This record gives sequence, C-alpha cells and structure tokens, in this order.
Amino acid sequence: MAASNADTWYSNPFPLVPVVRLGPSADLGDAPVEAADSGNAHVPTRILGELQDLVRDYLRDRPRGGRRGRAIAVVGEFGLGKSHAAREVCNGLARPDGPAMWIVDEPAQDFGRMYRDRLRGPADTPEGRAAFEELVRDYYAYVTAVRVGEQSSGPRPGRADDVPLDDIALDDIATGLRDRVLDPDKVVSALRYDPEVLHADLRVTLGEVTEHRRFATALALLQDPRFTSMVWAWLTGDEPAQQLKERGIKDAVTGIDPVFDALAVQGFLHGRVGKPYVLLIDSLEKVLDWPEESRRTFVDAFERLVNVYVSRGGLLVFCTSPRGLNAFRPSLHERVVQLWPNRFTADLTAELVAEYVGSGPRPASAQGTDAPERWPAPFGAESVAILQELTGGVPREILKTCHHAWQLSEDSGGAVREVTAATVLRAVRGLHDNVSEDQVLSTIHDALALGQWRIASRDPVPARASSDDGSLVVAYWLEPVPNAYIAIVVTGSVLVADDQEHITARVRALRGALHPAQAEVLLVVNGHVSRTMRDRLARSLGSQPLLYRPGDFPRAVNEALDRLRARLTELRQEADLAELTGELRGALGEHSAQLGQLRRTVSDLARRDLVAVAPGPARSALPEPVEGRFEEVFALLDAAVEQLAGRPADDGEGPPPRAGRADLTALGCATLVRQLTERFRTGADTWFRSAAPGATDEQWARLRRVCREYETAVEVLPVQSLGSPGPAHRPTAARAVEALADEVWGALVSAVRAP
Repeated sequence: MAASNADTWYSNPFPLVPVVRLGPSADLGDAPVEAADSGNAHVPTRILGELQDLVRDYLRDRPRGGRRGRAIAVVGEFGLGKSHAAREVCNGLARPDGPAMWIVDEPAQDFGRMYRDRLRGPADTPEGRAAFEELVRDYYAYVTAVRVGEQSSGPRPGRADDVPLDDIALDDIATGLRDRVLDPDKVVSALRYDPEVLHADLRVTLGEVTEHRRFATALALLQDPRFTSMVWAWLTGDEPAQQLKERGIKDAVTGIDPVFDALAVQGFLHGRVGKPYVLLIDSLEKVLDWPEESRRTFVDAFERLVNVYVSRGGLLVFCTSPRGLNAFRPSLHERVVQLWPNRFTADLTAELVAEYVGSGPRPASAQGTDAPERWPAPFGAESVAILQELTGGVPREILKTCHHAWQLSEDSGGAVREVTAATVLRAVRGLHDNVSEDQVLSTIHDALALGQWRIASRDPVPARASSDDGSLVVAYWLEPVPNAYIAIVVTGSVLVADDQEHITARVRALRGALHPAQAEVLLVVNGHVSRTMRDRLARSLGSQPLLYRPGDFPRAVNEALDRLRARLTELRQEADLAELTGELRGALGEHSAQLGQLRRTVSDLARRDLVAVAPGPARSALPEPVEGRFEEVFALLDAAVEQLAGRPADDGEGPPPRAGRADLTALGCATLVRQLTERFRTGADTWFRSAAPGATDEQWARLRRVCREYETAVEVLPVQSLGSPGPAHRPTAARAVEALADEVWGALVSAVRAP
C-alpha cells in the first residue's frame, strides 16, 4: 500500500472475501498477497495465546517414557478466527526442524480422493519422505532391540561408541537407539530384524484400531529399494502395484476407515520412537452435511483417531462449530481441550483495522486531547465503534465491511482520506440488502404452503397494512386461531435507533388496532440486524425478529409461526378467563350491594324470625331422595346467609359489626349459588317429568348437560367462603353444592331405571 501523504491512502488493503485456508505457502503468510485472505494481518487474542501455549507445552515434553498426547478443539461460530488460529499454529510448526505434520483443510465425503489429492503431510517433499524412511528404520531397530533385550540374560560391559555391536548389551542397544547414539541401519543389519517383529508390535498396540498386517508389510518393504516407490505410491492413496498385491496389500487406502487407519499408523510410528507428530483439521462441521451412514462412520473413525493421538503421544488440533462438536459422543468431549474464541471488542476491532491499513500504533503527536483522531486511520473512533456494533465483533464481517466501506470512500482518483460512520452504514446496507423483496415474499409464500397456514379472508387492519414510505410491508395476515391473527411484516436492514423506533411505532399501531390477545407479529428482516438491535426489537415488539437467509428459511418461518400460534392460543385462553372473571366479579358486586341492604334489614331480626320469613321452595315431582337432598342444600345455604348477615358483635351486645369486603363477597356468593341451585332443581324436575318411567339416550344426554352446567358454574365460584369447612363429618354448604350434581345424577338414574 502506498500513500501520497500522511492523510491520504490508496489501494484497498482489505480482502474482498476474508477466508483463511491451511493451504499453500502464499496462503500460509510467507508473503502478504494483495486482496488475499485474512492472513495478511495478525491480531493477538486470548484464544490464540492459549492455543500456542498448549502447543509449546506439548513440544516441551521429554520423549523418554512417552510423550503426553493431547487433542485440542477450537470451537466457535463461523468467522470468529478458528482457521486463523490453526494457521498460526501451522506457521509455527512448518519449519525444517519442526514435527511431522498432516493437514486437512476440510473433510470431503470422498475421503479417498481427499487423502490422495488434498491431504498434506511429510510425504509431499523428498525431505519428508527421507525423514519418514529413517523413522521406519528407527522403529524397526527400536522394536527389535527391545524384543531381543527382553530375552537377554543380562548386560555385558561395553560402550556405545567405537565398540562392536556384538560386545554391547541388548538393553544398551535399545537405550542407544532412543538417545540417537547408535546408527539404526547398523543395528537393523546386525540384529537381522524380522518383519513379524514389527507386525507383532503393531498388533499389540493398534490391533483394535487398524488393519495392522498390511501396514506392517508395507513398512517392511519400504526398506527395500525395489519396493520403496511402490510403497510410497500406496501410502499416498494409489492402487497397490501387482508386487504389493502378491504380498497381501490388496486395496488402496480409500474410504473413511482406511484413511484414518493410515493416519493412525503413520502417527503412531513417530510416537513409538519419541518424536512429536501433529494433525491439523479445519472445518470439521462439514461432516454434518454428509449422509447419515457416512457421517456415522466418520464420527466413529475420528473418535478412534483421537484416542490414538491422546494415548500415543500425538497432537491433534481441529476446528469446528458448536453443532459439529455436539455430533460427537460425550466421551470425546472429555478427552479434548476445548478453546472457544470470543467476538472482538472495540479495541480489538480497532487493532485489526489498523493492522490492515498499516497505520500501526497511535503516533506520539496524536496523543494530546486536541489532536485529531488518526488511529486507525482513515477510520475514526466513531467509525470503529459502529463497525464493531454492526458486525457483532465477528472478524470476518469486520473485514468484509471495511473492504466495502473503503470502496465507497474512494474519490475519483482512488484516494481515501476518511471512512466515516455514515459510510460504514452504507457499506453494511450494500453488503446485506441484496435480496429483492419479491424473492423474500416468494419464499414466505412457499413456507406458508409448506405449513398449510390459514390466510385470513380479510385484512383486519387494512388501513395500517403498510407504512407510508413502503419500508414496512405486511406480507400476510394469518388466522391460526378463530378471530386471532399473526401479521408477517417484512422490512429492510435495521441498523440504527431511528430504524428500530420507526418499526416499533408501525408494529405497535398494527397491534393496537386489535385486542392485545388477538394479534402477534412476525418481523422478517431482509438485510442485516446486529445482535444488540435484535435484542432491542425483541423487547419492544414482544417477539424475536427473523433474519432472512437463503436455505432453511422456510423451516425457520414455520417454527416461528408455531411458537406465535401457541402464544396466541394461550393469550386467548387467558383473555377468556379474565372476561369470565370480570363478569363474575361484576355479578358479585351487584349482589354485594343488594346484600348490603339485606344485611342491614335482617341484622335486627332474630334467628326464628329470619327462618319464619325465609321463603321455602315449592315442592317438585322429583323422587323423595332427590328432593330431600335439594332441601338440605337450601337449608345449608340459608344458614350460611343468616350467619353472615346476622353475625353478632364479639361481646354479644351492641349492633353487629360493619360488613367487610370478604363478608359481602361471601353473601353474594351464597345468594348466587342459591339461585343456581334453584335453577338446577327446576331443570332436574322438568327432565324427570318428561323422562319417567323410561328415558332415551337423548334424554340421558340432556340430564348429563343439566348436571354438568351446574357443576361448572359452582367450580368457578368461591364457595369455600361460605364458612369454615369444620370437621370432616359435619356437612357444610361448600361440600354440599360441590357434590350435589353427582348425587342428583346418581339418584335420578336409580329412580328412572328402577323396575
């Protein structure tokens, strides 16, 4: 990037598509590439420091006694820098004296082709192949020496240097091989190693992991110059040559299980002789898109590979999304170290922008309070703040937005002097407002057809169906519940407070035109909305906005509508209950007023006078048991009214106390229950007159309805306020009216059906 003066910049330094790949050397950060991926800049973060510390700790382990293996999972959503962290590890290890390293950019369903064409490892260079061949010789010599040393009767005196091998104790040979003092070629030649020794060792250590025999055969043949190139071709994924087939190597290394077997064996050889070895896998969540059978096979094979690396001294680092990690069993979670990247703060965002712009740290001359803001130039503090808020601190989104904002800030000569906050807003809209409204409406239409949603026959709020400026559109009015509606509202990007306030006002107007229990709103944002703004909208609208994204949007629409329908149903039930409660309270209020007058009248009467004037109900044609039960209930209710209306003062003298709110409520309840009971008796009497001596199914249904109506009416009334329940054996008004419907039903059934 060149600059003509301190306040002018040229050449957009931000990547058009910020993508990090564990790819060739140019992508590995060896040299910055214009408009390349995000490897051109590096911002130290907590997660990267922790990952590098874990890698350094692994490499510091002393190989004697076995290196400690470990598996590390870098877990996070897309764009948070997981691949960047893995590549920094790759850069630190990709040196001549570094450990053996295998790299997988992302798993492919055709695992054999991926292993053959895309897997990068030691076999890619002559130096790597030579190192692996030397490793195999070390392994043969080590295993052979240990095996023979176990059979030795005891050490013989001697030194490792300048002493014939025949005069050195076999256990000293094993020690000399581990310490790299002895020449493995001489040891192998002197001890006349047997391929079965290698096979036996593989069988013991990897027998449950891989097909050890063909790998043992291949590694034994690797030492023979006649077969070296054939073995390498097979180890890198080619079909085995005829000479190898004759020796038991029948198939190519292809498919998920064989590829992981090859990685396990090659890594195990390094660990067996005390050398570190590393496997880096990026984008592991790609496996979730595979068919079920392939995905299950991969999960099983990968878990076995993790076990090999952890137990055999390897380092496995893989990057995945949270959903990808959850695809594995809990046992794997316990065996890996999990690192979760955080979103960038405003300070980290400023540092990332500054790294790309090349402005570096704030100049000393700009430290004063009156000095103009020049860090990270040409982005000012306000631009960086709104950039961090709108992108949610996701590095990939930050870089994409910076690239577009830079383009919008260029003058006719391609120079950039300032990237303002307004330009950042324009850049966000330009990046995300790229799907036509017709396309969004068409997708919503398909989603409604998929879910078989009922579209309202008329718009309940036609005059408010859209905003004056056309930025808020009611796409559909749905009627999932009779006389209750869901409005699907479509809007563009919601970036600033004015956008949020405008939408809130329009949606509240829609909902305000209907009963609160009759309307819900699903807001679909066709563009961008930050996490902060989404939370604000959710608080003001009462429901989470839905962001339009191609792919599974129809499923997301149906799930959101299902939740809103359930909420509407619940609201309607609550509204109905509140309406019924209001009506009952009104009725009780009226009765309370009437009974207040009654209380003042009857409080001066003696109990016998009240009973004498109390009108008794006329006799009915009901059977004696039924009529007698009704008379008992009337008597209990009359007694409750008398007690409440004529309750004496505490000392038995003076006027009765003034009726309280609870007393008035109980009096109203008693009066209302008596009226309901009289109506119940009249309905039962009418039914009995028409049904006796026999009854049809329709008549039985009518009796059941009469009883049920009384029972339902009593259930919603506070009958327990008619007096203390008292002992369980003593009848009370509350107990009597609650059981009356069942008793009348049973008595009438017995009376009508009796011969």
